[in-house]
Amino acid sequence: MSSVYELVQLMSSLNDTRRAILLALAHIYPRSVSGVQLSRLIGYSGKSRSLYRGVISHLKENEMIQIDQLTPKLYAIRVNNEHPLLSVLVDLCRTNGESARKLYLKALEEE
Repeated sequence: MSSVYELVQLMSSLNDTRRAILLALAHIYPRSVSGVQLSRLIGYSGKSRSLYRGVISHLKENEMIQIDQLTPKLYAIRVNNEHPLLSVLVDLCRTNGESARKLYLKALEEE
């Protein structure tokens, strides 16, 4: 139970955009998304490039997300399920977040 408390502490320390990214990625795990798809998933109105420069790079530095470079301009972004607290988040999303998962997956299909 302490890991759930630590997860709440972690999530509350993040800004809205970072929290939205982790929640979206945790709900669709193990699927990965591109920067543009991620922007759409969280309703980010800016360009995915500006999202990448600040928020995504911070999450990667803190080992909260994993990024695979598929081509020079295309990246596959997913939550880092090996992070001890984010694995708890993924488990919570799997067991309690089925309706949210469906909404996220539907948003990905509407591209």
